[in-house]
Parts: sequence; C-alpha cells; structure tokens
Amino acid sequence: MIYDNIKINKNNIKQLPSVDGDTFNIHFVNGPYVEVVGNSDNEYLVKFVNQKNGQTLYENKLKAGHWAKSNYEYFIDWKIDIYHGDDLVHTHKINLKNKKVFIAFDSKALGDTLAWFPYIETFRKKHNCELIVSTFHNYLFEEHYPTLKFVNPGSTVHNLYAMYKLGIYYTDNNNPNPLLNPNNFLEQPLQKMGSDILGLDYVEIKPKISNKKIKKDDKLITIAFHGTAQPKYWNNPTGWQDVVDWLNDKGYKVKLLSREESGYMGNYHPDGIKKHPEGSLQSVMNQMEKSKAFIGIGSGLSWLSWALGTKTVLISGFSEKWAEMQDCIRIGAPKDKCGGCFNKHRLDAGDWNWCPEHKGTERHFECTKSITSNMVITELKKFL
Repeated sequence: MIYDNIKINKNNIKQLPSVDGDTFNIHFVNGPYVEVVGNSDNEYLVKFVNQKNGQTLYENKLKAGHWAKSNYEYFIDWKIDIYHGDDLVHTHKINLKNKKVFIAFDSKALGDTLAWFPYIETFRKKHNCELIVSTFHNYLFEEHYPTLKFVNPGSTVHNLYAMYKLGIYYTDNNNPNPLLNPNNFLEQPLQKMGSDILGLDYVEIKPKISNKKIKKDDKLITIAFHGTAQPKYWNNPTGWQDVVDWLNDKGYKVKLLSREESGYMGNYHPDGIKKHPEGSLQSVMNQMEKSKAFIGIGSGLSWLSWALGTKTVLISGFSEKWAEMQDCIRIGAPKDKCGGCFNKHRLDAGDWNWCPEHKGTERHFECTKSITSNMVITELKKFL
C-alpha cells in the first residue's frame, strides 16, 4: 500500500497508574487500535463498541506487548472499553477535536475525486480537526480550501490520531467490502460513498474548484465523447452526429473536449465539431465554464461540468438514474430496455466491451444503443 509510511502519534498513550503502571496506546488509523505497553502479567479484555447503537463490533484479550485492532476502517463513533477482570479500568471515546486526521483518496478517477471531495471540508467543520488530505488531483482544490493541508499520495504523515481512506473496495469474491464501505456502493449514488465512509449525512454538494469570472458564449456547446470503457459510450451509431447536426442548424458551435483522437477504440467523432487542443485540465475547465451547456457521458468530464455549475446533459444507460449527480439533465435507457448493469455487477476493467448480461448477442450495449438522438434533442429544446 502507498500509505505504509504513516507515523502513529505515540502521544495518545493513556496513563493508568491504578493498573500496575500499564499504559495503552490508542489511535484510529485505518480502524481503532489498542496496544498494551508495560511489564505486568495482567490480562485485559478490550472491547470496540459502536456508540451509535451500543454494539460491540470486536473484542480481544491482551497482555503487555500485544495489540488488537478492529477491521472496520470507515468512520464509526467508537468507544473502547478496557477491563481488568470484572473492573472497567479505562474508556476511550473517539474525539477528533484539534487532532491530526488524514483522509486519503485511493481512487485516481477524476469523477470519484470531484464527487467525494466536498465532504472533506464538511468533515473538518463537524469535528474541528487538523485535517490533512491527499488526492491525485490536489491542484483542483488547493487554492479554494486554505484550511486543509494537502500532501501527495504516499507521503509520510507524522503523529496521526485517525486516518480514513476513500475508495471503492471489493472482497476477494467480488462483493462490496463491508469493512471498508459501510453500505453497498453498487446500490447508491457515487457521491454517497464519500459521505458514508466519513460518517456524514448525504446531501449532494459541489466542490469549490473555480472562482474565475469567465464570460459565457451563448452559442458554444461543449461535449465529451470518450470514456474509460465502451459501456460508458453512447453506442447509438448516429446519435452524436444527429445531435451535432441539430445544434449546428440552430447556429451553435460544438467543441469536443475529450483528448482522445477520432477512431480511438473504434469510436469516431461526428462531423461539424471543433476539437479542443490538448492541454491542461484548466483549459478544459475554462471552455466548460464559457459554454452554454455541456453534453457528456458517465465520465469524469461530466462530473467536472457539474462541479463548475455548467448546465450538464448526461447520456448514460449503463448506470441507474440515481447513480451520478442529480443536478443535471439525464437521459437514460428506455424502461423496456436493459440498463443499469454498473449498479448490479462489478465492472471488469480488463474487458473494454464489458456487457455482463448480453455480450456477444444482438442486445450487446442495448442500454445506450436504445437512447435515440430525438430523446437528447427533446431535452436540449427545453433550454436552448
């Protein structure tokens, strides 16, 4: 793991002079941890309790030189009870106030990062903690979140009291990992994964990533054509061309923001567009903010448009209607067609043409093939 260099705060050792001088090192880095420090032969029963419901999630007996840790790594309102015989000799309730806390993004995906990041500041405000954060896109947030300390993934961080990781985690048998994700992320919105892991209420929040005053061009429409797997694409063979033709006929300029060239993985760009020259993500953001609307698929650039506050039209059949951001115009698969496989199965990242229910049949990619250009144009007519 890239976070093997984490340094624990040994200052959290609790003095217990009434128990033969034994002390306890307690922290909450990737789960609650208790170590017995001393030289006695005493045996202690350590219970890890969820204060929210009073349930003991794990317990173990320890002697000096031994330690115990719960495997639940997401935020839980922990209470650690330590017994010597029948006597409760110490209780430690998690308290992040003024403590050094590290939140690390395990996902490199732009969409995941934009979806989850707003909860970082919410977490800091709730717990009044000294918060350190690492993402693979720090440059998007550093200017706008001065109360946070940003470090690069894999950085050494000293003297932590608690640490939490944000990511999509599976077990060895391809089921959502209940020790790392408190709820089944396949059955809920992407953004809710972040609030769940951090123990926060789910309300759709946009990150602060721009304060630029860019003048709108009411005749500019931006689009993103490409994704990280074919099921994310709009697989209607004439869909994009029909929409671009309609926009051009109405006097709109259409600019493609995807960096991939035409023909990438067999996907060719429509005629009548201008491709944005390859450059920084900031230049892409500037075009998004400038445009009257953005049309995309279930990819990071759609999340970027949403975060910037640009009117976002999302074409997605492989996910359920509640899976992505809600502040958008979403066109999904018709009700009588197959759809939502992303929220039923684990995506096989090694299979570009992944279609878990109909691959190799006439219904391959039925979800997005059945989204017609007229369905998209009908939504565009409502505001263009």
